[in-house]
This record gives sequence, C-alpha cells and structure tokens, in this order.
Amino acid sequence: MLLSDIRWYFPDTVKEAVKLITKPGIILHAGGTKILEPQPRSSIKGLVDISGLGLNYIRPHGNTIHIGSGATFADVAEFSRKRKRIAMLGTSLSHAASTPLRNRITIGGSIKDFPMWSNLYAPLLALDARVAIVGERSGVYPLEEYAGSSLIKSKHLIVEVRVTEKKGVIYKAAAFHVVRFEYPLFSLAAAFTMKGIVVRDARIFITGVKKRFSRLESVEIFLTGKPLIEETIDEATRRASLIFVPDFKFSAEYKERTAKVYLNDLLHDIRRMNK
Repeated sequence: MLLSDIRWYFPDTVKEAVKLITKPGIILHAGGTKILEPQPRSSIKGLVDISGLGLNYIRPHGNTIHIGSGATFADVAEFSRKRKRIAMLGTSLSHAASTPLRNRITIGGSIKDFPMWSNLYAPLLALDARVAIVGERSGVYPLEEYAGSSLIKSKHLIVEVRVTEKKGVIYKAAAFHVVRFEYPLFSLAAAFTMKGIVVRDARIFITGVKKRFSRLESVEIFLTGKPLIEETIDEATRRASLIFVPDFKFSAEYKERTAKVYLNDLLHDIRRMNK
C-alpha cells in the first residue's frame, strides 16, 4: 500500500518533471492505474502529476500521428473512429480493459510500464512506432529498440509516440481474452505489404510471451516472396517459435497452441483483406 504521508508534485514543465523523478522513490503519475495494481507500493515516496504538462494531445502531421503520452486509450480510440486514422491501434484500444479504465490508462504509462494486460504494444510494434523520451537518455527511438533494451528501465519521461501510416500496408491485430474486459492472454499484430498475392514485406509481433514481446522473424522470413495461400499460411504457423510461461490459469503448452490458432486466423484475415 502507499505511504500515508506520500508527497505530490505538480510540475509546470517537462524539464522540472524529469528532474523530480531522478530522486529516490519519486515516480510519474498520469492515469494512476499502475499504483492500483495489487503489489507493495511502500517504496513510493512521491508522485509527480503530469496532467499540467499538456501531453494529452493527438496531432496529425501529414501521414504521421503524434500521440502525447498523457492521451488515454479512450482518447486514441475516439480519434481513430472520428478521423478514420490508425484503425488497427484504435480498434485494439477500444477493446482494452473496461470503459472506466480506458478513460484513465495513458499511452505513456502503458509504454513505460509495459503491463501484461496491455493491448497497446503489439499494434504499435507492427506499426513501427517511434517513442520520444526525455531524461537520463533523451531522443526518438523505434519502439522495438526502446522496449527491448535498457532504455525502458532508465529514468525518463515519455513525451509522445509517433505512428506513420504507410499507403498500401495491410494491418491486422488480434487478442485472446478469457472475458472481454480482462487483460489479454496474448496480443498479436501484423503489417503486410503485398504485390498481388505475394508477400513483399511483413512485420509480426506478439506480446504476453516469456520475454514480454517477440518479433516472429522466422515467420516473416518464410512468408516473404511467397504467395499468401492456405499451404503457405499453415507452414508459416508451424514455424512460429512462441515461448510462454505457465500461470495459475493456463499451461505454457496451451498458450502456445492457442496463439498458433490465432496467428493462423490472423494470416487468413490478411489474405482476405488483400482481395
């Protein structure tokens, strides 16, 4: 539980917020869903409220969408629905958690904390998103690099995520939920470029695996240059390397079998969307 004498900070600038989180026990606070998780929080001595930093924006610039770290899942889903942009991401987030939680969960918090229940990462990885951060290490990094390196553990503030929509790319995402408002057992997302029925390029990611996320490179390599037909899809599914860990609900083997069924269905969906 949180300490009774916890201190709140209300910075006016990103620079001030970053300086505050360099202190021991001081963490960022946006939607607040992280501190509601059922685990000890006695190490938290202060919370830095970022609501006054103006980071809850969603701004299109040409074919790139800039999503501020303070924007919520509900904000992105609504933007996608109204503007007919970033459809895969919008659909994924509209199915995440429950309505009250979608109104609180922020993009930046979910990227930094990478909770197991997030519907965010797989679509963003398939979209080849980039993340802009300020802190111990500052810059704009591919999300795949950010999440797969020590960057994610450094003390920093995520300013925004950038998603560039590319013409001619087919996007598709799927997630397995025991019940709809529960966190997904795993999430899948893919981005395909086709020439006729032949795969020219593919990006396929899964979250919920042992290493939190995995790029299915063996599947991508196998599919590239081949027609996306029944036989190719079935063989690609067999080649997928999916390593899960068991939990109190499901064995690792069950998760792997289920994920391969979802992958096969996702590839068939892309095949239908290409017609």
